[in-house]
Amino acid sequence: MSHSKFKIAALATAFAATTALQAAPASAQSAAPKAYIGLFGDNSLAVLDTGSSSITGTIPIPAGPHGLVVTPDGHWVYASSDGDSKVSVIDTQTDQVASTIEVGTTPHGLAITPDGSRVLVAGFGTDEVEAIDTSTRQMVWQTPVTQPHNIAISPDGLTAYAGSQKADAPSLAVIDIPSGTQTGSVELNAVPRALTMSPDGTKVFFTQAGVDSLQVLDRATDQIVSRIPTGASPHHPFFSPDGKIGMVVAQGPGELDLFDPTAFARTGSVKVGQMPHWIATSADNHYAYVTNENSNDLSVVDLGSMSVSTTVSVGKAPRKIAIQPTQQSASVTIQKFAFSPASMTIHAGDSVTWTNNDAVAHTTTSDDKSSWDSKEIQPNTTFTHTFSQPGTYTYHCSVHPFMKGTIEVQ
Repeated sequence: MSHSKFKIAALATAFAATTALQAAPASAQSAAPKAYIGLFGDNSLAVLDTGSSSITGTIPIPAGPHGLVVTPDGHWVYASSDGDSKVSVIDTQTDQVASTIEVGTTPHGLAITPDGSRVLVAGFGTDEVEAIDTSTRQMVWQTPVTQPHNIAISPDGLTAYAGSQKADAPSLAVIDIPSGTQTGSVELNAVPRALTMSPDGTKVFFTQAGVDSLQVLDRATDQIVSRIPTGASPHHPFFSPDGKIGMVVAQGPGELDLFDPTAFARTGSVKVGQMPHWIATSADNHYAYVTNENSNDLSVVDLGSMSVSTTVSVGKAPRKIAIQPTQQSASVTIQKFAFSPASMTIHAGDSVTWTNNDAVAHTTTSDDKSSWDSKEIQPNTTFTHTFSQPGTYTYHCSVHPFMKGTIEVQ
């Protein structure tokens, strides 16, 4: 081969290699999180690839898909069926039903604790709120609540508020999750619909049948402290992952209303589909996903431009939607007898890996000595811990106590 031909061949090879490298990330990247959508009219769950905004399959479950949650590790979906008496457990790796749990007739909404240890069931037909232990998939307690419909759980995972739809005495039942006992009740003047907790856990935001405003309950006093005007027939309130954007669907005009969570003021609205029902958000705070029950589709709302970027046909009567959490990993280097960085902020469900680059052993031990303790991390080895609960965690090296660090979990 001549020198010029060799050079051309080498350039072609280099170009092909470069092209392959440029193309590789698309296939090498981890898959986008999946969203699961309860199709009330099809008795199934639709599986949405959030990367391509396309439906990749459906999962048949018993009649009337109603409540829907995903475990913090993204591995399991729990779905209740209000035309039956079961909660279905779906394996997200196979998108098949792995098991079913008998919970009694007409289960409505579901809620999951931040650490994923408990799934609470609004037993509308049994007049109970029930708790499922996700490690055993067995009910561990039931507490009487008349016609509970939906449930919200505090960020610390200790308290639940269940909306009781008893016609002549609507209320919010306050439940201690560890013991499974009702500790209080907030009387209401109209039937509660959907509810959620503020990111800081101090407020409960909820909607009521026939009331065109979002109610804000102060947990310290159990009093309504604000009412945020909405479009007609508001339903599901929700927050962006960073807590900066509040939103609620208004079913009458078919819109997503935005509000300031601190000022309790409406800030705008986005037209979506017919009879919007539920909201989920992407982990990067960029998109809101709104199910539209009467138009049989899903609106993907760009929260930056305040517009619908995509509309996806999903099946008959979509109601609830839940998205797999996106887990991240953070790194701390142990070097020169110090943690670097000494402080960091992560999200619940994220993990932190400590790598010991010193020539001697160290530990990473929570100051409360109960959250985690790595024991001795030998040189050139690592230790990883996953943080499931929000809070501020301080830690130290038990061998060299002057070495300190802080992790804030949002």
